[in-house]
Amino acid sequence: MLQCGSLQGLYTTVDFGPGGDGTSQFNWMRKFQPHGPLVNSEFYPGWFDHWGMNHSKVAADKVTFTLDKMLAAGASVNMYMFEGGTNFGYWSGANSGYNPQTTSYDYDAPLTEAGDPTDKLMAIRSVIKKYAKIPDIPMPPATQKLAYGQTQLTAYGSLYDVLDKLTPYGPIKTDYPITMEAMQQNFGYMMYRTTIAITVKNTTLLDIPGIKDQGYIIINKVPMGIVNRNKPTGLNVTVSKGDILDIVVGNQGRINYGSLIADMKGIISNVTLGGTILKGFEIYSLQLDEFVSNIKPKSVLGFAITRPRHQAQLSVPTLYTGTMPDLPPDITQPRDTFLKMSGWTKGQAFINGFNLGRYWPARGPQITLYVPATILKPKDNVIVLFELETAPCNTASSCTVDFIDRAILNATVPSKH
Repeated sequence: MLQCGSLQGLYTTVDFGPGGDGTSQFNWMRKFQPHGPLVNSEFYPGWFDHWGMNHSKVAADKVTFTLDKMLAAGASVNMYMFEGGTNFGYWSGANSGYNPQTTSYDYDAPLTEAGDPTDKLMAIRSVIKKYAKIPDIPMPPATQKLAYGQTQLTAYGSLYDVLDKLTPYGPIKTDYPITMEAMQQNFGYMMYRTTIAITVKNTTLLDIPGIKDQGYIIINKVPMGIVNRNKPTGLNVTVSKGDILDIVVGNQGRINYGSLIADMKGIISNVTLGGTILKGFEIYSLQLDEFVSNIKPKSVLGFAITRPRHQAQLSVPTLYTGTMPDLPPDITQPRDTFLKMSGWTKGQAFINGFNLGRYWPARGPQITLYVPATILKPKDNVIVLFELETAPCNTASSCTVDFIDRAILNATVPSKH
């Protein structure tokens, strides 16, 4: 990378994480940058998480050992990340493989996702004191968190109940599927619809090799299964001529590094049924954020919602809504909190129209979503979930979420989802 990435007239640096003393990396830097200061332009005190993989942790003593060696050598060091963050909305990325990153970008950083100091920060501070004067001021404490408690949710409506509101301008009609980018949509979800025009006598393979990234197969409003770019992209289905095939596609984050960075989304190739290419598609761009922002406290559709089910493991994508508990009488201003999604499967969460990001506790390791106090009001905070797969709502008492005062980012990852 140094050989091909160094540019004449620009200062060449290196980046690396903890574990060694930096000698070999800085020796490489000197081959391309003979003079000037040694610079680690990205020193990694932690690392990011992927859905379905264990939570990343980097020991503080490893970080401080390498930091001490670099500073002793007179090097300049830039830490990435010094403070963790959050991939709100649809902003989480992915790495080649395809491995989508979690909503939380806590990164096991010296300052947490919520900006709170950690023992790692204090250890780093102690090392820096050896080489530079540190202001003699107290460390700001962690912000106060609040466990607001349990919130009861109710089904607001299925995808089919609100489809006309999610797509106020209607679908685009094409012979073959086109990408999300061609639809001038950057993130989120789309639905591809076609009417089966061929006669199929037996269970047949529906194949979507160009699925980017995950697709929910629904026939006549009954969910049949899931296809994914990392798994077999086909699903055996039983259909008849005239059946309506819907494919709800979710963009799980674009690859943001390496040769596969041109990561188009949606369905990027033909869909086949028993080897026959399907034609005549209507493509719905689901304007989820715009619709959710108009849902008010305790609002309902006012008519019976459609909740068709095919199997216990999968339901039609459905919106659920509720109102958070109000602040206790002795607290006047909202505080940071964490939305605990245990029991839910996968989807998108919103509070007061703000897109908190993806949740996927069924995959882990992240169970909670960070809720900053700045998006909350003293009362009437509206939560909306767009659950793609299965909600824990067989009874009213089980259709709940919890707001707790701590993050859960290190849950056990199931071996299979």
